[in-house]
Amino acid sequence: MKRLLVIVILIGVVAYVAVQYLKDRRFNPPSAYDYELSQNIDTDFYDRAVLKEYYKTALEVGSYARSLWRNNQIDVRFINDEDFESTRATEVYNEMIATANMLRDKLELSAKLKSDGYSNDEVQMYFEQNLTREDLNFERNYHLLDLKMGAKGAAVWELQKLLNTDSDSIPQDGIFNLITANRLKTFQQNNGLFPSGEVDEKTLKALIK
Repeated sequence: MKRLLVIVILIGVVAYVAVQYLKDRRFNPPSAYDYELSQNIDTDFYDRAVLKEYYKTALEVGSYARSLWRNNQIDVRFINDEDFESTRATEVYNEMIATANMLRDKLELSAKLKSDGYSNDEVQMYFEQNLTREDLNFERNYHLLDLKMGAKGAAVWELQKLLNTDSDSIPQDGIFNLITANRLKTFQQNNGLFPSGEVDEKTLKALIK
């Protein structure tokens, strides 16, 4: 009789522990569900909606996964091909992560562009006009186009700076004189361009390459 009582008590203890374990497991989902926010994004991105969507999606990833764990005991990290609800939940979870990653990559690239000296307006042009870094540099130096003999000012000074090398330099005086024209012709010849002595589009792209 005493042995039977001990067995009953043991069964009761095991059942209680099992129930508590399942209860604790249900209400304490894996921390791996949380999406780790990047510390390298541009928090001053020109389109605030993108930044807002990134944070919103990132937070929803963990929230969505935990709700399925608590309510349906579905672990979205591991797909169950035999259960349609589980399969669909995992697909949605992965789509949310993909969206968050896409937004993160965009914001991180923006931060990198700005660290390289590009402005918010230039970053906007980069994304919205599908430009390259070379395109941005061309736009940045567009004011140098059509410079030729007789020109004066800051634009000529910038051109002279681009033409100068460590081993051989010309005066940076902001005056497009014969010295500057000859240096420009030499540069054009060395880059397979027609030596016009004027800054045309091909010459400018070569200068800022």
